[in-house]
Amino acid sequence: MERMRNLGMAGLNKESREKLAGMVVDRSRFQRVLEDCVRAEAIDLQGSVLIVGGGLEDAGILRRIGFTRITLSNLQEELEQFVMPSIDGVELESIHADVEDMQIADGSYDLVMTHAVLHHCRSPHKALLEMLRVSRRNVIIMEPNDSLLMRAFVKLRFSFPFELPAVIAHDYLAGGVRNSCIPNYIYRWHPRDMYQATASFIPEAEFNLYIRRYWDFNIDKSELALRNQTRIGLFTKILGPGLFLAALHGFQAVANRLPWVGAQGNKFFGCITKHDALKPWLVREGDQIAFNRSYAKRR
Repeated sequence: MERMRNLGMAGLNKESREKLAGMVVDRSRFQRVLEDCVRAEAIDLQGSVLIVGGGLEDAGILRRIGFTRITLSNLQEELEQFVMPSIDGVELESIHADVEDMQIADGSYDLVMTHAVLHHCRSPHKALLEMLRVSRRNVIIMEPNDSLLMRAFVKLRFSFPFELPAVIAHDYLAGGVRNSCIPNYIYRWHPRDMYQATASFIPEAEFNLYIRRYWDFNIDKSELALRNQTRIGLFTKILGPGLFLAALHGFQAVANRLPWVGAQGNKFFGCITKHDALKPWLVREGDQIAFNRSYAKRR
């Protein structure tokens, strides 16, 4: 749902565009988590950034953190009708790129980032690997989290396994898988998923993961109303949307202070940092990589 205003806005009628534009999404917690990651992973603020499926909100967050060279992808439809606004202090560009098949050379950007886009793909893992290929150093994703509690919520129908609200909000025309009218399956990420996909794609090189899982109910009353098909609708009828949202935010504030409970949250933030060093059982021989025979002998 956080991607609604970045997915297919140009194709909507005026009424739907105004409705989506009026939705206020609080992304302050995501910004704080991103800032912590930038410090922990020593990400270069002067490096080039590609925001896959990105919008001006994403660029604004990165600008507030200190990034100055930003490229947004998948905004071609909007650019046909609107002039790209400028952001003070930012070299802002735009390109067209399909995250599952980006026609971009290997290692073109220092950081490749996406915010709540991969679960709209036919193959979230393929999209992640494309991001790894295009990145020189870092890949960052923010996606739904896979946890015991989130699985229980889906089973108890507090959340659907497929993302109907985004399609409903787009006049039943877009917002689903690959921005179609077909509601996408909500692929929820786990640290092991990210590790295994990355290790399979770059088995020759060292890398490390920075993972944060947390609660962040960044929805407003308008978006809450789109979830009437779940059991949430029953609670909002009893409590009213205002009180229900207040209860969610109260729970969120407490849960994020408790490590185990926080890790059960609805948000998954993952950063992959690629390193030049090879695995210890490999060596460079000119431009080629070979098995380190001395490593085998040591074992």
